[in-house]
Amino acid sequence: MISHGFGLSDIEKEIPNKDSTIFDIGSITKQFTAAGILKLEMAGKLSVDDLMSKYYDDVPEDKKNITLHHLLTHSAGFAAGIGGDYEDISTEDFVSRALNSQLRFTPGSDYNYSNVGYSLLAIIIEKISGQTYEEYLREHLFLPAGMESTGYLIPKWNGSLMATGYRNNNRWGKPTEKWTSGNISWHLKGNGGILSTVRDMYKWHEALLTDGILSAEAKAKFYAPHVREGEGAQSCYAYGWA
Repeated sequence: MISHGFGLSDIEKEIPNKDSTIFDIGSITKQFTAAGILKLEMAGKLSVDDLMSKYYDDVPEDKKNITLHHLLTHSAGFAAGIGGDYEDISTEDFVSRALNSQLRFTPGSDYNYSNVGYSLLAIIIEKISGQTYEEYLREHLFLPAGMESTGYLIPKWNGSLMATGYRNNNRWGKPTEKWTSGNISWHLKGNGGILSTVRDMYKWHEALLTDGILSAEAKAKFYAPHVREGEGAQSCYAYGWA
């Protein structure tokens, strides 16, 4: 295995990237949420065919036929987002905003990439497991794979190893500098923003080559090309993966 870093993790300080540099992995977070849902299904605690209304009260009529499978495959009809990544919002307010939002189409009839759906899945993980989303992933996915440097707030991050973001040639900062409230917004949690390193992501890759964390049956669902990514698209969406 060859493991290197390229470029700079901090332009002003000229700090080079290494294989231990901590990055925001963005929407790669989604496949961890999907793996968490499949892990709960393996334990007999839910099914991807369950209706969303099994886990949420007062679901409006237009959303009563949404299943977890629809949320996992961006085929529920939710908009891409309903707020900013760093907007403070309670679980109750996020759920209310999501359930009262207008769907783009009848559930199951089309595809629209949606961060909202994956945050709703993360809330279901919390409801079923009795743990926070991050605690559940750490106990059932990250640590079994040997991933000590993956998460939001739990790892004891070494700030000098965290990459600095830039936008339009201006310093944007580090993700941890945005989490001033000490919480991760539901506009981000479950759909994006997890921090990790190249080394840890390789450990996850190695773990998925075995049946130690996800069973062969679960991985078949994890990787299956369930829904085409839009009309005329050549790619399909699985559970958190294109």
